[in-house]
Amino acid sequence: MGGTPDDEIRKLRAELATSRAVSARALARATRLAQLVTALGKVTEVEDVLECAVCEVAELFDADVAAVLTPSGGGLTLGAQWGIASRHVPRGTVEPPAPLQGLTPAVPVSAAAAADTVLPEWLAASGPRQVACGLLTSRGEAHGYLILARREDRPFDTADIQELIAVVSRIAVAIDNGLLYRRTQDQLLRLQRLNTVTASLAGMVDVSTAARNIIETMIEHVPVAGAAIYVSDAYGEELAAGAGADWPRVLDDEMTGVPGGTLSIDLCIQNPNAGRLLLTGIPADGTDARSFLDHLADVGGLVLEKALLFGRIRMQAETDVLTGMPNRAYFMETLAASLTRLRQSGGDMAVLFIDMDGFKAVNDTYGHDAGDQLLIATSQRLNDTTGLRGVAARLGGDEFVIACTDVTKPEAELLAGHIQEAIDRPFLLPLPGRTVEVTAGCSIGLGLAAEHGYDASLLLSAADAAMYTAKQLRRAARRAQVPAR
Repeated sequence: MGGTPDDEIRKLRAELATSRAVSARALARATRLAQLVTALGKVTEVEDVLECAVCEVAELFDADVAAVLTPSGGGLTLGAQWGIASRHVPRGTVEPPAPLQGLTPAVPVSAAAAADTVLPEWLAASGPRQVACGLLTSRGEAHGYLILARREDRPFDTADIQELIAVVSRIAVAIDNGLLYRRTQDQLLRLQRLNTVTASLAGMVDVSTAARNIIETMIEHVPVAGAAIYVSDAYGEELAAGAGADWPRVLDDEMTGVPGGTLSIDLCIQNPNAGRLLLTGIPADGTDARSFLDHLADVGGLVLEKALLFGRIRMQAETDVLTGMPNRAYFMETLAASLTRLRQSGGDMAVLFIDMDGFKAVNDTYGHDAGDQLLIATSQRLNDTTGLRGVAARLGGDEFVIACTDVTKPEAELLAGHIQEAIDRPFLLPLPGRTVEVTAGCSIGLGLAAEHGYDASLLLSAADAAMYTAKQLRRAARRAQVPAR
């Protein structure tokens, strides 16, 4: 038998009130979820995302404890927490609650009574009665876990779990955005550093300086544990600069003496023999640091090739092509710089001007090839006799010059005597099909800065004039030795 109309009305009113309550709760949850999304959208750093998440989610689900565990070094660490007493906050790697083990992207949330599961001490110390856990995953990458706990015995119901699924998804997206923001900022910072480093290296034209700065940049900005640059020359690969390890001076094919696990990178863009970069303690493949290393290696290759090219051009500009000695331009530049320093200190400097006596006769008798061989042999004797006491150069033709700093006049005259003896000895000249013996001899003039002034041109002119006087005396002496007919 049906109820009265009043009963039906009361029933409808009760159903309506229940529906309104459900709708109100759903609206409230949706509003709070929107507020959480808005709050997470205002922060970009991962640490700020985690701090915001635990506070907002604890309020959203009326939880007494909220924590986020994040991956670190193969384990989990407490990334952020709310409601845990400071004395119970774990340090370092933490033991994850048992409910976390069953979470997957397909089943990202679980809830259980604390009495029905095993909780770690740091969480159990807060006295939870009900626990809910969520997996934070985005685009297939796990970012950690969210843990909620209530101290009252009020289970997380189906609606809570459904809402928590949406919440962990939103938090995971916010973490992913934070990580992306951090990587973007790191890449931007590296690009700025790369631009700064490139600009600083671009102006370097000295090989040793360029190599040293490339090494320092690698160690400071990548970073790497050790680095070395070897430059190829006629003797093999020789160390130009190195740091962070005990690098061998010369690199052989077996890389003897090189630390184990060393990465070798050829520094060649256009020149296949520019050099080689050796690195220890390098970042892992696929990381931003490794990408930065590769960029720096390319920059280093360009800088090194530029420095080597500049060195070759400068050597060609400052070296006599035939003898390999410094030429007039280099000698005058070096002489002027030395005289400037000596003018301030008051030291003395000697210039020996050497002109060969019999060069024209050899050249006319045996040909230009013999003349070239004589000049080459003379340059070798001058270098051997001078040694470290001075700088020998070829001015041009059969004229040579030697500059010696911090010498006395007797010392300079003694060196001139040794040179006279060396050049006056006969030369054996290798010519096509035969070897000829010739005697050329030379005349030497001495100029001293203390006597003639600290001007390069004046000092060279004084030495030249003294050489002309010496030549006249040698000619007169030779004529005096010729018997009259």
